[in-house]
Amino acid sequence: MKRFITLYIVMPIVWLLVAISCLIFFIGDVVVWLLTFWWDRRLWILQRYSIVWALSYIWINPFWRIDFSGKDNVSRGQPYIIVANHQSSFDIVLLYRLWMHFKWVAKRELFRMPFIGWNLWLNRHIVIDRASLRGAKKMLLEAQRHLNKGTSVLIFPEGTRSVDGAIKRFKDGAFMLAKKANIPILPVVINGSKEVFPKNGYVVKGAQKFTMRILPPIHPDTFADKSVDDLEAEVHKLMVEVHKEVAPEYYKEVNV
Repeated sequence: MKRFITLYIVMPIVWLLVAISCLIFFIGDVVVWLLTFWWDRRLWILQRYSIVWALSYIWINPFWRIDFSGKDNVSRGQPYIIVANHQSSFDIVLLYRLWMHFKWVAKRELFRMPFIGWNLWLNRHIVIDRASLRGAKKMLLEAQRHLNKGTSVLIFPEGTRSVDGAIKRFKDGAFMLAKKANIPILPVVINGSKEVFPKNGYVVKGAQKFTMRILPPIHPDTFADKSVDDLEAEVHKLMVEVHKEVAPEYYKEVNV
């Protein structure tokens, strides 16, 4: 009976409230964009508004909390290629807790979503067409332009969400970009989003502890002589080791 109430009564109300809030926030989004896009070339103010929009969903829930560490590993004014593991769509909300100016690399389908996708478009986040080699090259060029302006780029190197929560194999795009742009890599390990909003479900968990670990940056002089494959493997190993400490239950029978 309790599960029935959650699935068929509580969740529709929750998602209706989310939809209404997205509409309200998006109206503000458009207003901020109209007032600032013509002089704020990096859309720094619009990004700050988007951060408040995203984090408001965490702030209003007293049963959600974030165990956050590693902010001292971030140097102000330094652009990074941020790489984070990907457990859930909720990662997009959670990663705004970094309070950094960055551009997402997101699949084209997300830009078509009402409100959230339109926000991505207004912020000039980076589109990637995963089925096209030309699309991947275009993504790298656009990311390079943002990095040259001092804006960080955030990439999920797994390419998709992990079904079981463990960190999967990485694709090479983020690491090709790091070597080409000569920009530090900032690894971020997150945990807890899978339980709140699983990949193949729509039931949002009411109480949850999230974990975010910003690891020390990997500077270009340490990987200048390494191949993309070696760099990818090194960052993957580092992030998996940290994630195993945070969530060992995901790795009991998992070969990563």
